[in-house]
Amino acid sequence: MKRIIVTGIFTALVAISSVHADPPDSPAVTPIGEVPGSLMRLKLVTSQQVLEGLLRRDFDTIARGANQMKRISEAAEWPRSRDTVYEHFGQTFRRQCNQLEQAAKDNSHEGVMFTYLALTTTCVNCHDYVRDSRRLAQPQPSDVQLIPSHWPSRVSKQEP
Repeated sequence: MKRIIVTGIFTALVAISSVHADPPDSPAVTPIGEVPGSLMRLKLVTSQQVLEGLLRRDFDTIARGANQMKRISEAAEWPRSRDTVYEHFGQTFRRQCNQLEQAAKDNSHEGVMFTYLALTTTCVNCHDYVRDSRRLAQPQPSDVQLIPSHWPSRVSKQEP
């Protein structure tokens, strides 16, 4: 009896889910390589693979991921601003990728963990800097009015 009830519930759930499934005309998911900012997205995906390697103690995956993130960061087509703060973040990120790769080759779980945390902190700080820089660079509407560079010699008062 229980088997018949479980089978009936399962069949009903399958039928309901097929009714609510996306229509076949729905747009496909855009491949990550075709999305604007695809290098950054690839770096994010690789970072997630490194995290998975860290959780599984898979040092080969960690080393490959660290190397790939460093190569992505060095990519010639990377759209980077040329200010010194951004360049400092980039150099720090690449140095941490080298440290992460070395810690993985040494099978140092603790070294990988601390380096990955530092690397993630560098990423967040860099993104905050870039986002804030863009916000400052874009003119914002405000009620501020500029003071004229010269004052009129005489201000005439209008009589009522």
